[in-house]
Amino acid sequence: MWVGFVAALRGLAANKLRSFLTMLGVIFGVAAVIVAVALGQGSRDASLKRFQRFGTRTLTVIPGRQNKSGISFGTVSTLKLDDAKAITRGCPSVRRISPERSGFLQAKSGNKNTNTQIYGSGADFPKIRNFEVVQGAYFTESDVRSKRFVCVLGWQAFKDLFDRGNVIGQKVYIKGQNFKIVGVFKERGSGGFQNEDDRIYVPVTSALHRLFGSDNILSTLSIEGRSEALMQKAQEEVTNVLKKRHKIGSNKANDFIIFNNQVAMQNNAEQAADFEQLISWLAAVALIVGGIGIMNIMLVSVTERTREIGIRKAIGAKRWNILLQFLLEAVFLSLTGGVIGVISGVLFTLYGLPALKPSWETTLTVAPIMVSFGFSALVGIFFGYYPAFKASKLDPIQALRYE
Repeated sequence: MWVGFVAALRGLAANKLRSFLTMLGVIFGVAAVIVAVALGQGSRDASLKRFQRFGTRTLTVIPGRQNKSGISFGTVSTLKLDDAKAITRGCPSVRRISPERSGFLQAKSGNKNTNTQIYGSGADFPKIRNFEVVQGAYFTESDVRSKRFVCVLGWQAFKDLFDRGNVIGQKVYIKGQNFKIVGVFKERGSGGFQNEDDRIYVPVTSALHRLFGSDNILSTLSIEGRSEALMQKAQEEVTNVLKKRHKIGSNKANDFIIFNNQVAMQNNAEQAADFEQLISWLAAVALIVGGIGIMNIMLVSVTERTREIGIRKAIGAKRWNILLQFLLEAVFLSLTGGVIGVISGVLFTLYGLPALKPSWETTLTVAPIMVSFGFSALVGIFFGYYPAFKASKLDPIQALRYE
């Protein structure tokens, strides 16, 4: 075994450049597998975090119609404050609900001002949407019923108007009214189509009657189900209540649209898994191409070293000695390429991708590294066996006559 290994190394060392070029296919293949799986897992994890941030037991109801040509958002203003009360009474699978009304207005504090989204909501909004308060507290149900002039700042609004410090008790001037600050939300980061940090949150009743004058018309309803198992039932209950209140017949299109975060998260996870499998298979194809390169080069090597094989057989080398030598050469090429590919893939994932595409999320785990390295060894054995077998079958007399 050791003699065969030394002979294999000497055979490869005789053609260093060709050996390196042969390994390139395996190097790129292994690196591609690691980077592809890291991208797929990172995309899936980032998507999961985004959905978890909005709550896995959350329904979002918006006004609009869905027809044959697609979804038409905001074409009708059908959601009202009384709808939220009816859902609370008539939907046992619903745990919490937050009626919401939003719009963009100018907010001022001292000599600073910002054009931000004023977001009217119910007292349970932060519990439904997984918001965390870092200063003070969120306003209460009593504040909502009394239409009080109180507000909670999103992190970006806090930075724009105050930058730092404890702001509890200070005032923000919005559309002729002074709103007392009772809390500040922790930074969440922008996600989706809206920046949730660039908002000022006020009681929904204050927003409706003091700022927007919209006669109880809502922008959205945020609803939390009692459990993940009851989310589908909660959606059906909300649909039935709203259809009844809006007098929508069974053969007519709804004038509202319900988004179920749990269903959306499951669909997104399935799409991410499909994408991960696709890019993994593409990377595996690259490894196979590298293996074919090894087989081609080894066949050429057998042809070039036919006389050497004949001499070795003439002085007593057995068929398995020749088979082992050439097989070890192929495995050595694939394993060395695998090691270099693993190092290259890990370094590119950790440092190359963040420099090229900072917005891309990656998750590096041990499993794809081990699988890709093991697969590179199998590639060497699989594609190296035929050239090695062909070399071992050579007739020593014919091999010695080969020019």
